[in-house]
Amino acid sequence: MSRVTNVMTTSQQEYRPSIWAVLLHQVPHVNITFHRIHDDSFRPESEVYLESLGIIGSVPAAWLILTLILLLIYLLTRCCDTKNNKKRKSRPVRCCLSFFSLVCIAALGAGFWGNHLVHEETDKFVQATQQMARLVDHAQTQAQKFNDVLSQHVMGNANNLYDGPFQKVGPYKDEGEHRKLKEKTEFVLHNISHGLKNMDKVRLRIRDKQDKPITFKQIPKSVDGIETIRWPVTMCFLGVCSLFCLLLFIGAIIHSRGTLIVFSVCGLFSIIVLWLLAAIYITLAVAIADFCTDPKIWLERTLYSRYNLSGEISDYYLACSPTKTSPFQEGLEEAQRAVMSIDNYVKGVSSISRTLYSDTQLNPQLDHMVQASQQTIDIMGELNNSLKCDQLYRLYNSALVAACDQGLFGLVIMMISAALCALVFTVLVWCNSHTWIYFKHKGKYVKVEDQDPYMPLSTIDRGRTSTLGPGPPTYQRSRTIHTPPQTPPYHGTLNGHSQPKFPGKNGTLDGMGNVAAPPPTIHAGVGYGGAAGMPGASQSTTMTLGRKGHYASLRSARAHQDMNDLPLLGPNQGQYATLSKGCKTLESSDFY
Repeated sequence: MSRVTNVMTTSQQEYRPSIWAVLLHQVPHVNITFHRIHDDSFRPESEVYLESLGIIGSVPAAWLILTLILLLIYLLTRCCDTKNNKKRKSRPVRCCLSFFSLVCIAALGAGFWGNHLVHEETDKFVQATQQMARLVDHAQTQAQKFNDVLSQHVMGNANNLYDGPFQKVGPYKDEGEHRKLKEKTEFVLHNISHGLKNMDKVRLRIRDKQDKPITFKQIPKSVDGIETIRWPVTMCFLGVCSLFCLLLFIGAIIHSRGTLIVFSVCGLFSIIVLWLLAAIYITLAVAIADFCTDPKIWLERTLYSRYNLSGEISDYYLACSPTKTSPFQEGLEEAQRAVMSIDNYVKGVSSISRTLYSDTQLNPQLDHMVQASQQTIDIMGELNNSLKCDQLYRLYNSALVAACDQGLFGLVIMMISAALCALVFTVLVWCNSHTWIYFKHKGKYVKVEDQDPYMPLSTIDRGRTSTLGPGPPTYQRSRTIHTPPQTPPYHGTLNGHSQPKFPGKNGTLDGMGNVAAPPPTIHAGVGYGGAAGMPGASQSTTMTLGRKGHYASLRSARAHQDMNDLPLLGPNQGQYATLSKGCKTLESSDFY
């Protein structure tokens, strides 16, 4: 009974290009002179075709260069605009920043979805091509195994029996049966040669130019290796861009100048990377669309040039149809008839030889030959199933759908997301730079409780102060000339009265017993004021700007005119500030 099972080829649904492949294939393919090329089919081996793809990918790159130039011009004009001190309202711009940062996060979310969709479809493509490679490898293995079993186990054991026990027969054995046994053994050997010859018609046609078995393992392996790196890297980059948008959103809310400056730098790098990704995505999308429009033409050309597969074989597998005849049909049918003849003759040899010889003379060669003959029938059945086009064609369509339908759609989403995010980031960097450039640092205010009627605050220039320095803060007068105050009397007098001397060593005053004068009180940012805690004196805190030297002494004198017997405190004892002890003290007549 024959164990060869003939599997009828079932009709497969033919692949149809998706709408995305059709639309992207309509993108004009032009050469360096901007003339449309004649053949816009997928031809990566053509320099003209690759040149057209490069021109398509250079459009986002050119837009990136234009964007960077405009941003550079804007930042230079804003940074050089130092004379514009007009107060600007930043709330509308910050609201725009917050809104567009959320829009950018939404666009990045679309990129996440597209990247995940491409990843899923790539996994399906890898699985389909791996199964295709396993089918091809299995057919190669079965063809080689058929040759090994038939030539080594069937032919080898038949030769050993024919040259050994079958040459002699016992004196009481039938000579006619012995001649029939030798004829059947010769028919086995003849059919083995015929079967091997016809199997070579199948086996040698599925080998490459180097006479090696054709294999497609490198295709899913390469795609899977690239996807293993591409998917996490893309996810990380989109996540970093989302963090940049979140950083801008927080910085716009809390009105942080440093945060907005950091986003300007990060956003600029994000714009560059996003436009470069958009250029790569649109180039890949157009190339895949060109391939998916008519994949059979390029695959047939590639299979012949790389794997030495004839157009008859590639057409049979790439356009499987019940009406098409397998290119291996002739060789398979001849090999199958040879195998069936071998099986019949081996069974005849086994039955006759057991009547003429003992088991010790026949075994183990006869048992091995019978088992090998049955094994060749099983191998032949598996080989017939492996070489059918229906399984391979179904996997081929699955790989095309994964790459050209949902996979291409995910790539289009990633391309749109990258371009949209690059535009939104451009708006964000522009608005953000417009915001933080006009942020002013908050000024330091000095509390003034008592204003000098002779020295308005507008005439005082505040200098750098150090509250922890060795001396009081320094202030300078403006160039504006005001009427000076009345000049106090000469050194040592106050309103015509003589100053008391200081005979004591511990700060005691004449005429006041042992009452110690308190030290002069120094206020932050002010001169030396009057004595506090003295009888008849009102204690108050006076904070002035730029009052130093005789101004502080003068205010002390005016506040305590009734204390004629007390000395004036301060660094100059009521005198004008001088550069040295030898300088002349100014008088009132010097001002008029």
